[in-house]
Amino acid sequence: MALAYHALSNAVDVTGGGLPHATTDTVSNTDRRDVSEMLDLFAADWTPFINRIGWGPESSAISIEWLSENLGPTYVKAGSVKASAGTSLQISTVDGLTTANAARQLQTGSVLYHYSSGDGEHSLMLLVSVGTDGECEIEVLSTGTAWSVNTSTVAGDNMYILGALANEGSTPRTGNWRSRALNSNGFSIFRQDVQLTGSQMATDFYAIGSEKTHQLDMRMRELVREREKSALLSVHVTPRSTTEASLMNGAVGFLAGQSGSHIDTTTTTLTESAFNAVVNAVWEHGSTNLTFFGSINQTKKFTQWDVDRIRMAPRENLGGGHVGMYMSEAGVEVELVALRFFPDNIALVVDTSKCRMRAKTGRKGFMEKLGKRGDFDEYQIISECSLEMRGYDLGQHGMFTRLTA
Repeated sequence: MALAYHALSNAVDVTGGGLPHATTDTVSNTDRRDVSEMLDLFAADWTPFINRIGWGPESSAISIEWLSENLGPTYVKAGSVKASAGTSLQISTVDGLTTANAARQLQTGSVLYHYSSGDGEHSLMLLVSVGTDGECEIEVLSTGTAWSVNTSTVAGDNMYILGALANEGSTPRTGNWRSRALNSNGFSIFRQDVQLTGSQMATDFYAIGSEKTHQLDMRMRELVREREKSALLSVHVTPRSTTEASLMNGAVGFLAGQSGSHIDTTTTTLTESAFNAVVNAVWEHGSTNLTFFGSINQTKKFTQWDVDRIRMAPRENLGGGHVGMYMSEAGVEVELVALRFFPDNIALVVDTSKCRMRAKTGRKGFMEKLGKRGDFDEYQIISECSLEMRGYDLGQHGMFTRLTA
C-alpha cells in the first residue's frame, strides 16, 4: 500500500484555488551536479599536497579565519650589556616576538638560567620585577654551587626560562595572558568552461567516444591541477571589484612574510646541513609531522646524502626501492614528495597536520549546464576554496626560496 506522503495528491480542489502545481520532471543535463568526489579522484596523481592535507569543513563567510597565540620559545634575549655586579637587565625581541610579547613569558618569581660564554660561568637569576618594555630587576639565587655566579651578559645572549616559582602560601599574581592574532585567508574561484557544438556532440570519435564526456573530463583534470598549484604557490590578492579577482594565500604566500632560521632565503644548493637547519627550526617550534615538497631536481638530492638516514620503501621481492622518507637530525622522519612541473627554487617543509583546504559552502566543486544561446551547449565547472595554514606565524613550517637545480 502506497504511503500518502510519498505520492502526489490526487485530491479534488473544492476551494476554487486550483490544485498545487509542482515540477515533477527534471530535464536531462539541466541540473547542477556536485562533482567534488570526481575532482578529488582526478587529484590522485597530480595533487600530492592537497591529498596529504585534506579538506576541512566548508565555510559560508567571505574568508576563513582562525586564532593564533604565541606562547614564546621559553627563552628571552638580553637587549643590553649587564656587568657581573648588575641587578638590572633589559630584554629585547626574540623569535619574531616584540619586546612586550617576549616579556609576557616572564613574571615576578620567574627563574632564568644564563651561561656566560666569555667567562664560562653559570647563573640562576630570580626576577624581582618585570616591566612591559622588557626592563627586569634580578637577584642571583644562592644554590650553594658554582651556578650562583652573577654572570655578565652581552646583547643577544639567551636566558632560558625555568618557570615562575612560588613559595608556600603565596598569593595570586596577575595572569600571564598573551596577545592573540586573528589569521585569515581569502577564497580563490577556479573555473573551467566547455562549449560543444551540436555537430560535435553528434559525431562519434575513435578512442574518445563522446566528445562531451571527454572535454568535461579534461577540464576537471585541468582544474584540480590549478587548484594544487595555487595551494602551494599563490599569494593573497584582495579583489578590486570588477577588475581583479580574489587570490588566496597558498603555502608560499603565508611563509613569504615570515623570517627566522626556518625560512632560508640564501641557500642555493640544497645540502644536508641546510635541510636539517630548517627542519630543526620547525621542530623546535613544535612540528613533527613533516613533509618536504619540492621539484624532482631537489628531492633526488636526498639519495646522495647519508645513506643511513635514507628510508627506503620495500618493493616486495623486487630489487631496488623508492626513497620516501629521510631521518632528520631532530629524530623526525620527513616524507619526501616530488612535485611535477614545480619551480626548482622553492622547496617547502610543511607540517601537514596543521593545514587543510576549506571550500566555500556548496562550492567545493560543481558543474552545471548553462542556458541555450545557439547551436551549442555550454558547461561551467567551478571550485571555490581556500587554504588554512595554522602555525605559519609560529615558525611551524619552513621554506627555501633560492635553490638551483
